[in-house]
Amino acid sequence: MAEDLRRAGELVREFLWPPKCLLCQRPLETGETLFCAQCAPLVTWTGEDCAQQGMHFDRCLSPLYYTEAFKPAFHRYKFQGRWHYSWAFGGWMWDCLNANDPNLSRFDCVTWAPLHFWRRQRRGYDQAQRLALAVSRASGLPLQRTLVKFRRTPPQSGTEQAAQRWENVRGVYRPKAGVALAGKRLLLVDDVITTGATLEEASAVLRRAGAAEVCCLTLARSAHGQAGKKA
Repeated sequence: MAEDLRRAGELVREFLWPPKCLLCQRPLETGETLFCAQCAPLVTWTGEDCAQQGMHFDRCLSPLYYTEAFKPAFHRYKFQGRWHYSWAFGGWMWDCLNANDPNLSRFDCVTWAPLHFWRRQRRGYDQAQRLALAVSRASGLPLQRTLVKFRRTPPQSGTEQAAQRWENVRGVYRPKAGVALAGKRLLLVDDVITTGATLEEASAVLRRAGAAEVCCLTLARSAHGQAGKKA
C-alpha cells in the first residue's frame, strides 16, 4: 500500500506539476536541470568577478549577475511564494563561497539581513533567511539570527536612487538581544547586492557589536558593468 501511494505521488508530480525552467516556466525535457536549453545561455555567472569589497564587510561574494533575464525567476522566489527555489539558489551561493574562500572553518555561523516582522508576516517567509538556511545546510555551519530590523521601511527594490537606498536603511537594524557577537566571524547572507547599502548597514551594526569579521554572500550582484560569463 505504501509503495502504491509513493508511485501515485510520483505520477502526480510528473504529470500535474512537472519540473519547470526557472526562467521561462516551460516543462523541462529529459536531461535538463533547472533551466531549459533555450534559457540556460541567458544566465550570466560572475566567474572571477564574484567578489566586491566593502567598508564594513570584508568582501561580498555572488555567483550570479542580476540581469533582466534572471529577474522573473528571482521575483517568483521573493514575491510569489516560490521559497523552494532557495535550495537551488543556496547551492549556487555555497559553490561560489567554497570555490573562492579557502578557510571556511573560521566562520562561527551563517546569519542574514532580516526583513521587518510585518513584511515577513505578509510574505510568509524571509527570503534572505531561506537562502541562509540553504547555505547553512550545505556548509555545515550553524544558522544564527544576529540582527533585528526594528523599523519598517519601503522596499529597497522600489528605491531607484543610490542616496535614497542608503538613507532608507540607515539605523534600521540592531543586534538580537542575548546573542554574543564579540570576536565572532560571521557569514552574512542577503539576496541581491546593488549599491551595498543594506549589507553595509547590517555589517556596521555587527561590527559595533564586536564581530571580528563579516563576510557577505548574496545570490546576485548588480549587472552594471558586468564582465562575467554565461552558462
